Amino acid sequence: MSTSDGDGLRAAILAQPDDDTLRLIYADWLQENDQPDRAAFVRAQVAIAQAEPFGPQFRERVRAADKLQGAHPEWGQHVRQKHRALSGWFARGFIERVHVDAASFPRHAAELFAAEPVRSVQVTRFASPAGGTVSLVPFFQVPELDRVTRLDLTGLQLSESELELLADAPELVNLTDLCLRGNAVQPVWLGELLTGLAMPALAGLDLHGLVNHGPRLATVLPLLNRRLLRLDLGHIPFTSEQIKSMLESRCLREVEELRLAWMTGAGRAGVMTHLNLGWTIPWNRLRILDLSSQGVGDQGVKEIVLELTRRREPAPLRWLGLANNGIGAEGVRELVRSDPERVKLYYLDLRLNNLTLSQRAALQTRFPEAVIRYDGAE
Repeated sequence: MSTSDGDGLRAAILAQPDDDTLRLIYADWLQENDQPDRAAFVRAQVAIAQAEPFGPQFRERVRAADKLQGAHPEWGQHVRQKHRALSGWFARGFIERVHVDAASFPRHAAELFAAEPVRSVQVTRFASPAGGTVSLVPFFQVPELDRVTRLDLTGLQLSESELELLADAPELVNLTDLCLRGNAVQPVWLGELLTGLAMPALAGLDLHGLVNHGPRLATVLPLLNRRLLRLDLGHIPFTSEQIKSMLESRCLREVEELRLAWMTGAGRAGVMTHLNLGWTIPWNRLRILDLSSQGVGDQGVKEIVLELTRRREPAPLRWLGLANNGIGAEGVRELVRSDPERVKLYYLDLRLNNLTLSQRAALQTRFPEAVIRYDGAE
């Protein structure tokens, strides 16, 4: 195939970014045109996307792709040098995630999106040369944002007018994931966003650290018609009744990723330590669960194992965060004795639980395919 064939394939990938077959055909074109490493990289990253997350094959393919990318830093240089992105990350063989400066992004967005199938945008804004804060009005008016599925606005300190603009931006019609960490978001605004018609595809929310949102979320989530698949409520205080009300919500029946990490050194255990985890957590589709610093202890581990074991079908849980939870010998025994057909973990975070070497060895024997993290190391 000729150079024009390669250009045509890239154009097709930009137009249909979810089609992995097009990417594999492009890999064949790369192979035929003396770019074997780039072809292997595309194939490896497509294989990553198709593998079971966190599993041995997934990790092996990640290592292979990382090795190829490390040998070719030039593959991603154009997004920084030509399109003024601060950085870019590959997924499925192409740059799909970029970190951009809010001030320069509107001027370079068209060329950036014409070069790569960008789906995820992380935004930073620096102080204006004239002093003050750079306005996000031009950013939210970029028409190419209609191709973005994930928007990370961490730490931007959005003003009330910018929050209103965010909620009303028609360009975000395809947004599935929104990160609002580090913003002084008013609970009323967030409630109106979730219950309104804006961002109709939204299925993932990262609200980590929005400490004043507990009561409002407990009221709003049970009312939602949306389906939330990913939710980070880390470091948000709740009462037992509030967290139960939320986790029983219809919108979370199919949640796949749930992060409820509590604050290390908060001086008190998290709210989950007072609840039966087996009956409180929505387990049906859950693949990732983070209960770091909740203080659930050995009893919490027992409740998790019992729930996963008693289910009719093997649970999909593969990633379990139990760092700093006061887990001791009983909790370790529960994990080690669990049914391998029912409790199948590929990632287990047990940092800050002061486990002995023999306990660590027993856990690694029980979960031979898992990455298990202990005190500060993997």
